[in-house]
Parts: sequence; C-alpha cells; structure tokens
Amino acid sequence: MESKLKDLTECLGQISKFIWKITELAFAVAMAGLVAFLLIGGGAGSFPRSVANNFNSLTSSIGGEGLTAILAAVVFVLIARSIKNKK
Repeated sequence: MESKLKDLTECLGQISKFIWKITELAFAVAMAGLVAFLLIGGGAGSFPRSVANNFNSLTSSIGGEGLTAILAAVVFVLIARSIKNKK
C-alpha cells in the first residue's frame, strides 16, 4: 500500500512540475509579446497588440492597489520557490 501511495505522490509531483513549466512558458510568451509591443509599437503585429490591450484592461480593472498586491504575491512566490530549491 505504501508503494502505491509513493508512486501516486511521485506522479502528482511530476504533473505539478509539468503544469508549472507550461505556466512559465505561457507567461514568457505573453511577456515577450508585451515587450515587442513596447519596443516596436502598434506595428508589432496582432499578438503583441492583443497582449498589450489585455494588460491595459487588466491593470485598469484591478487598480493600483490590486496590481501592487499581485506583484507582491509574485515576488513572495519567487522568493519562496528559490528558498525551496536551495534545500
């Protein structure tokens, strides 16, 4: 029974790592689109323009305090993850 539980735990860990990698990839693609829009402007294409419009909509809907809270949470997660990876 313990070996099945251990196998299940390892499988769930692998799934979690896979989902995290996909999330990181999606975030990197979105940030690349935003940077391309900021550097090139409106002529960057439809994807960077779409990312910039979505970012503007998001920031205007959550306001300054909400954006600050999200950035603080991201920094906290990154710090916690770096501490966890050192162990």
